[in-house]
Amino acid sequence: MAGKGLLDTYPLGRSLLFGLLAAAALAPGMARSETVDSLLAKHIAARGGLVALQAVTSVTSTGKLRPPGFDGDLAYSETIVRGGKVRVNITLQGLTAVQSYDGTAGWQIQPFGGRKDPEKLSDDDVKSLQEEADFEGGLVDAKAKGNTLTYLGTEDVDGAPAHALRVQLKNGDTQTWYLDPDAFLAVRVVTRTVQRGTESVSVTDFGDYEKVAGVWFPFEQESGPKGSPQRQRLTLSKIEVNAPVDAAQFVQPTAPQPTAPSAVQK
Repeated sequence: MAGKGLLDTYPLGRSLLFGLLAAAALAPGMARSETVDSLLAKHIAARGGLVALQAVTSVTSTGKLRPPGFDGDLAYSETIVRGGKVRVNITLQGLTAVQSYDGTAGWQIQPFGGRKDPEKLSDDDVKSLQEEADFEGGLVDAKAKGNTLTYLGTEDVDGAPAHALRVQLKNGDTQTWYLDPDAFLAVRVVTRTVQRGTESVSVTDFGDYEKVAGVWFPFEQESGPKGSPQRQRLTLSKIEVNAPVDAAQFVQPTAPQPTAPSAVQK
């Protein structure tokens, strides 16, 4: 596996990372009255309902990404197709970094690190792309996806209470979703993952929700390692639902073969 590039250092994962919604204080006893099923029902309804969510076959997003410590924005685009396909492009000064997952294998191009040919991602490195490819998230249709849910009660998120739901993913990662107690939309997701034998914890905050094709999507996100001041910010300008998608873009292209030297004529 080649060295880390821009996308490796600050993985987007699932999912996509945004400023917090304002949360009102929980009424006494509210936490005790909630169950996993009741929270799931409220969360799905808040996002637009199960029918609207299931009608989404693809999501195409465009916007700008500002990495931590970087004085400028990078062009960002992402395409997700139901069935577990995702591709993320990040462009700066004519160079485009790519990470993609075709539902079976992942690959990347990291020109910022001098690697212009596509290279396969390891099973550990592809985890964040698998999670990103699930645009419904680990809470929706959890049983069918092989996820296990546990309600943890209410926890503080930046000074406001939120319902905490732990999601044990089929791939071995663990997510904790924090839902606003009034809107029941996600304000934060904390992901624990193990890559090459080392555990890492990332925090993603969501905000600026807007409705597209009957479904509420966050247009802003901030993310970074837990406990670190280093945060990257993603601001989306447009989300398209069920737009035409070229399936070939998810498949790893073949690297160009070096040209054999011509035979010396005698």
